[in-house]
Amino acid sequence: MSQDSEQMSQAVTMDIERIQTSTITDEDIQRARELIGVWLRRDVHWPATYEPISPHDIRRWAMYSVGDDNPLWSSMEYGRRTIWGSMIAPPTFLYTIDSTIVAPGFGGIQWIHGGNDWEFYDVIRPGDTIVARARLLDVIEKSGQHARRFVIQRGEVLYSNQYGKTIARAECNILRVPRARSGQGMQGFDGRKTMYHYSPEEIAEIDRAYQNEYRRGADTLYWEDVSVGSDLPAVPKGPLTLVDIVGFYAGRRNVYNVLKLAFAERRRHPANVYVSPKRGIPVHPAAGHFDVEIAEEVGMPGAYDQGFMRVNWLGHLVTNWMGDQAFFKRLKVENRLPNLVGDMAWCRGRIVDKRVAEQESLVDVEIWIENQRGETVSRGMATVQLQSRDPKLNP
Repeated sequence: MSQDSEQMSQAVTMDIERIQTSTITDEDIQRARELIGVWLRRDVHWPATYEPISPHDIRRWAMYSVGDDNPLWSSMEYGRRTIWGSMIAPPTFLYTIDSTIVAPGFGGIQWIHGGNDWEFYDVIRPGDTIVARARLLDVIEKSGQHARRFVIQRGEVLYSNQYGKTIARAECNILRVPRARSGQGMQGFDGRKTMYHYSPEEIAEIDRAYQNEYRRGADTLYWEDVSVGSDLPAVPKGPLTLVDIVGFYAGRRNVYNVLKLAFAERRRHPANVYVSPKRGIPVHPAAGHFDVEIAEEVGMPGAYDQGFMRVNWLGHLVTNWMGDQAFFKRLKVENRLPNLVGDMAWCRGRIVDKRVAEQESLVDVEIWIENQRGETVSRGMATVQLQSRDPKLNP
């Protein structure tokens, strides 16, 4: 190793030691607020992808990241028989283009995905080339039950296709919470460290739910036939395993850097590194999704999901119900509690309104996720445009 390289590595190591105990300061908040409205580089989490989307990209995401085997996401022949005229991607496929994580500044402060508010304007087809632009919208200082002082960074991502058309807009709330060694980390989750044990009867019930999962598919749902107050067929997700989380990563077109590239990223972005006090190994803090030691440093009681996994799951709930002839217009989800390895997630929904707006026949759906403890870990709203028996209202 050259002298310059050795000095650089030593400097990075010293900086990492300082970062591990970082707290949120007034100066940090002010510097972050100076970035509000600035279009940002997208090279920290993963960059926007500019290559044309392939059927394999869509199929891999739907099946192996989300666990959704709808043929609309996997079969060109099936897609040609729908109103879209081809296979399309589930709306939340756009996470593979850009994560929606807009969280500049606050070196050494852990980020936690708080939820998304998606607006969709068009479908995504094989051959499309999607680019994304991101900027910070707001920086909000908060204090709560589980963290004495934390910050919410609200960001915006705009997705455009090869024709320059904006096909979707996403807002994301990212919680910035100091790590445990700072003395200001998350707390109050100790009661969830006890691992839940499933009986054979519970596993059999979950298995039956998977076997009987409802999917409307090609059977058109008409706006006139929707009843306010009716429930959507539930969609099971879990019990969450490390394999499920690995699959979520693997199904994306872009994932975190590994090996040599991980060390190169460590040099570029030392604030995005966690060093194990037990083993001395530097890793990306996202390893807390797999590693209990790192999860506890973040303030979690155990390994946990990526928050936007649940946004995808609730999207799956809605697309199963609405069928392949409808258009998903909005998906808003707030993550309220951790979803830990071993947790079961039941995705549920209820129709709360139906209306006609700007010649569109719309349905609003309240959506949420309950775990095996009966806790609501995520909640939100979805808006769907359905076919109507009135031809003037059809897209």
